[in-house]
Amino acid sequence: MYLGKMTTAQAKEAFAKDPVIVIPVGSTEQHGAQCALGTDYMVPTYLADHIEDMENVIIAPTVPYGVCPYHLSFHGSINIGYEGLYMVLHGIMDSLMQHGIKRFVVLNGHGGNTPSIDRAALEVYHKGGICASIDWWSLVAQLDDKFRGGHGDILETSAMMAVDPDAVHLELGEPMNPQDPSENVKAAYIQAVDYRGGTVRLVRDTKEIAPSGWFGPFDPKDSTAELGQEALDISVDFIRGFLEEMKEFKCK
Repeated sequence: MYLGKMTTAQAKEAFAKDPVIVIPVGSTEQHGAQCALGTDYMVPTYLADHIEDMENVIIAPTVPYGVCPYHLSFHGSINIGYEGLYMVLHGIMDSLMQHGIKRFVVLNGHGGNTPSIDRAALEVYHKGGICASIDWWSLVAQLDDKFRGGHGDILETSAMMAVDPDAVHLELGEPMNPQDPSENVKAAYIQAVDYRGGTVRLVRDTKEIAPSGWFGPFDPKDSTAELGQEALDISVDFIRGFLEEMKEFKCK
């Protein structure tokens, strides 16, 4: 069921059954020259669309903006900041809790959103509810190592080829070309470097680290819709199972 398609009378009836509210959350930000700005919210929306048939599960409208200040040197990236995203999530969940909702799951498409999600989730807990969050890209990598990825690399690009082929343009892709701060300190990820086998957080603008915009172990030029669909299917199966379990969680 989609919350946005319900009338207020239908919502009142559905809320009386103690449903789980699923909130897809992402970001509008660069994913390299080859992949769409909307990747981080389009994938969670796809996942939500494939669980909306579940009994006593309601899909809230997608939040398409998130926290990405380090991508702002790339055209089209939109950052609403930690406080901005927190306020949006707080507003959504606080409003619905006033109508009796106690169970929430955030389907998250962007790692930078985590602090804001956690802050809003803890507030739900202190009000007697429960809020879980699932980072789909991290989840699939845990379930199968072949889905290990980074930002805008083969995993996300493949997923988008399955979600919306028109949103991917492999012919525009560029080499990663990571920029190392020094001879002994190597770029390890967008906000991390490796020194003597250890990882150190070093926050910089993405363009200073990976001028092409993407970063990861596998080049997006090798992306396929088949790989993306497999990752999405595994995610959907996991999420459906977790939601069934969450229906049994005790709330205060």
